[in-house]
Amino acid sequence: MDANIVINTGLAGFIMLDRVLEVSASRIVGTRSFTGVPAYLPLESLAQLGAFHIRHITGFSRHVFLIKIVSCSIPLRIAMEGEYVLSGNLLGRSDSSFRSFMKAEKDKETAAEAELLYAAVDYDHNFKKGILHDHYKKVFSCLQRDLKTG
Repeated sequence: MDANIVINTGLAGFIMLDRVLEVSASRIVGTRSFTGVPAYLPLESLAQLGAFHIRHITGFSRHVFLIKIVSCSIPLRIAMEGEYVLSGNLLGRSDSSFRSFMKAEKDKETAAEAELLYAAVDYDHNFKKGILHDHYKKVFSCLQRDLKTG
């Protein structure tokens, strides 16, 4: 008997960012519009923005992923509506780990914030450079140019 596990987030796409407005070695700023999403979902947008920041500052030379939510503050709102400005500041780094403070704001009011810890590892047989490097570089370029990422 085959057992399948099906997980359906109900989301139309996996990229939960609309644009990257600004990026430097220490900071990244982007946007995301939400329509009736649960208040915890913007945490995924913040995590994605932070991961793209680290990919960018490492020249897309390594695979980056979230390993820990150090702290998180999420509102008790039922749903998030409208365009939010997402930002992140690099708090510290080592050869293979990065710590960022991320937040989502609407009309200059903080809607969510989190301190996140990421790992950066070399591409290998599990994380194939030929696929991931080009994919993330292309998606980041599209986000910077406000193009649909598909």
